[in-house]
This record gives sequence, structure tokens and C-alpha cells, in this order.
Amino acid sequence: MTDTVVVIYSGGMDSYTLLHLARERGYKVHALSFNYGQRHVKELDCARSVCTALGIPHKVIDIRAMSEVMAGSSLTSDLEVPEGHYEEDSMKATVVPNRNMILLSLATGYAVTMAADAVWYGAHGGDHAIYPDCRPEFVAKMDAVCRVANYEPVGIEAPFMAMDKGRILAEGLRLGLDYARTWTCYNGRDRACGRCGSCVERLEAFAANGVTDPLEYEGNR
Repeated sequence: MTDTVVVIYSGGMDSYTLLHLARERGYKVHALSFNYGQRHVKELDCARSVCTALGIPHKVIDIRAMSEVMAGSSLTSDLEVPEGHYEEDSMKATVVPNRNMILLSLATGYAVTMAADAVWYGAHGGDHAIYPDCRPEFVAKMDAVCRVANYEPVGIEAPFMAMDKGRILAEGLRLGLDYARTWTCYNGRDRACGRCGSCVERLEAFAANGVTDPLEYEGNR
């Protein structure tokens, strides 16, 4: 055991919480972010800022060249981002084809390079309705594959799998985290829209915990 993990760090509130949870548990953390052509690339600026402040090794990998095999999503293509709750069927438009399998595969290679035991990512219970690559069966099978794909076994872990975003936020509040240092909105504008599925779920999480979201929203939400 090397007590080292690679955290896939998007810059959003789930991975931000995950990053700090890994540090609290005493792991040496290597943060790995991806530019896959997402319209909300602003989240990567948040990731860089946080890792710089914490002194965490951080790599941002540009995989925009893979856009032709990850097309058809409103997050990467010229399609309107749907509004409403994640459980609505329209949110399937935000699915990026095979995204997490690709990102986890790349992160596993990086974990071998860094002599890390595991890759952590922020899939959670609220993702299950829409995102197949955030469900327990996907994580279990990716974990099994990544443990035999190299001479060095690498585990795939999703510590928030049984939590919704409200519980994840509660964990972050326990850690004293500042969520002004995250970005959640799927629209790549100056302020969060407050209407896309990602914003709606975030705002619900803050309301459930009885605290105010520090981000600025369009329409002063």
C-alpha cells in the first residue's frame, strides 16, 4: 500500500468534497482534470485554483481531440442544455457517450505511473437515474477490470455512491469547505443559470442543509 490516490477532479462541488475527504483520510492526493470540450470549462479554473492553494499535484489533460467519439451531448455539442430536475427524461441529453469509462481508464494509467492504489471519482446516488456510468454495477465492473489491466492493481472507488448531493454537501460543511471555490452550472456563462439540472440539484442540496449557496446566480437567486 502506498496510501496514494488519484482523484478525478472536475472542479465541481462533488469532486471538491471528494478531494478534501481523501486528504482528511490521510491519503497523498494527485488531482487529475480533463478538458473534453465541455461548455462549462470554467470548472477547470476552479480546480486549478484550489489545487494551487492546497499544494496538491494537479494535471489537466486535454482530450478535446476525442470529441468526435464523445459527441451528441448538450455538454459538448451545439445543443441546448435542458432545464429542470435530473430525474426528468430530458436530462439524458447531458450524457457524454462513454465519458467515465474513458476518464477512468486514463486515470488508471496515471495511477500506475504515480504508484497510486486507487482512482476516486465523485459519482453519487443522485446520478443513478440518468447516468449509466455512475451506477454501482458500472463501478464494480470498472474496479474489477482495472485491478487486472496492469501488473499493478488499481481500484476504482466512488465513496459517495450511496449519498445524494445533500449528504455530500453536509460532509463538506463538516469539513469547513468553501463552495464559492466550485463551479456546477452546465452553461459556460459568467454566473450560474440556476435552471439546468446541475444547478437545480445544487440549490436543492443547499436548501436541504439550511445554508445559502455562495455562488452568484442569474436573476440573483
